[in-house]
Amino acid sequence: MYLSINNISFALNSTFRIDGLSLGIDRGEMLGIIGPNGSGKTTLIKLMSGIFKPYTGEVTLKGKDVHTLNRRELACIRAYVPESIDLPFDYTVHEIVALGRHPYTGAFSGLDKKDGAAIDNAFELTDTNKLSHRQFFTLSMGEKQRVMLAMAIAQEPELLLLDEPISHLDIGHQLAFIHTLKQLHKKGITIISAMHEIPLAMEFFDRLCLIDNGRIVKSAPTGDKGLLDDIKAVFKVSDERFIK
Repeated sequence: MYLSINNISFALNSTFRIDGLSLGIDRGEMLGIIGPNGSGKTTLIKLMSGIFKPYTGEVTLKGKDVHTLNRRELACIRAYVPESIDLPFDYTVHEIVALGRHPYTGAFSGLDKKDGAAIDNAFELTDTNKLSHRQFFTLSMGEKQRVMLAMAIAQEPELLLLDEPISHLDIGHQLAFIHTLKQLHKKGITIISAMHEIPLAMEFFDRLCLIDNGRIVKSAPTGDKGLLDDIKAVFKVSDERFIK
């Protein structure tokens, strides 16, 4: 198993807890994590990425506990795209995307031709070339999400973890963003994303993991006959037109 979550327990506060959760993800899979607000999607993504450490159990990546990998080693394997980002300084967009090369360049090394090519490719895939000289703070939330994806692409990961990456995009840019993810998926990148937009998740992802109150209700291919019924039950929606 490429990424394995083994009987983990974790709590952010006294009102929310993950207890005994297990899940396996194959290499090259495109998995969507869906669930109501507060169900644990973001927490699960952060546990997978190694940002949060479970109280009990373990998260293994390529057979190793993610918390035994040093930061550089982990950064060369996986990239994480948060829903939003706060920066202490106002970087340009090009500087932000170039940060994706840090695992390879080190703290005091300059960018070489390979780094430049990776950055250019990231700009092209996300259609953010025209933003490269803008200050990050001047961007809209949707533009910031696309730039954060560009930084992750420049990192050239084999695993991409995203937390509701299209929540601030209009429908045109949502589809473009998902199309970019599909292009990355075709190149062999494993993609795991928390998703708020259920119809798009059902249309474009291989498998969906439905969670509620910190537990997995169902993990199944998007074509599974019972998945839609479980989604309707968890979201308390009777009319399936709003979720497919």
